[in-house]
Amino acid sequence: MSTRENPHPILGQIEAKDFRGFVELGQYTASDVADLLLGRAAKFAQVPISGFRVGAFVKGHSGRCYLGANLEFIGVPLNTSLHAEQSAVINAWMHGENGIDSLYVSEKPCGHCLQFLQEVDRRGSLKLYVEGKAQLLKDFLPEPFFIPEAQETGLFDRKPQVLYDLKNDEDAMAQRAINAACASYTPYSESPEGLILETIDGAFCTGRTIESAAFNPSVSPVIAALNQRNLSSQRKAFIHRAIHAKLATALNHSIPLSQAVLKSISNIELEVRLMERSA
Repeated sequence: MSTRENPHPILGQIEAKDFRGFVELGQYTASDVADLLLGRAAKFAQVPISGFRVGAFVKGHSGRCYLGANLEFIGVPLNTSLHAEQSAVINAWMHGENGIDSLYVSEKPCGHCLQFLQEVDRRGSLKLYVEGKAQLLKDFLPEPFFIPEAQETGLFDRKPQVLYDLKNDEDAMAQRAINAACASYTPYSESPEGLILETIDGAFCTGRTIESAAFNPSVSPVIAALNQRNLSSQRKAFIHRAIHAKLATALNHSIPLSQAVLKSISNIELEVRLMERSA
């Protein structure tokens, strides 16, 4: 009997109309379905420049597996690209996981991703499965760059900040962007940002800043939001509205990047909300 006639239960979850980027393992282990999930995750890759698809997934403490795929954007710098390992980690983080047990990826991870993963696991004990073989993060990157004074908390356990909208805006969607900014991971710049996308059918996709000690592996909120859109049943839905929230006094921000990326895929005008830090 063909796979189409008798699909794997895990595939049924991914093909569901309400798919949101993760699957429940049920009776299976992550290793049982690793090849299946990696192959399907790679199908989510958007690679108009390289044509090189990479799939990944992480297993969260909850037992869920979160998919990830690489993203590329035409008309903006190459460093706007998102790697599959980052995609999977961000997917888990955006869904409220409080940690991950392991990461599976279809290709050997690059140094960019390994440095990014240090924000998840400062001790280097995270298990990475590549070509069916498990190795520790510190085996791939034994001497990562880090900033000692910023090592108190990592990506999955840093507490949200309290920020206020300078305009006292009652727009519910704007408040979603502000809430996203509050939950940003910005231990190095303390410049939180959040972005919310609304699709034509009324669905929302949220993103927030994720910083790396080495800065360059950091991910902007627009890329995080588009990652969530891509890993869901809304990935082809037209974007109707977008709001970017940032701290008014921030030394750095990614509003020009959000504008450029959104311009490359839609005709909407980016709305901006400025926030102040609470006393």
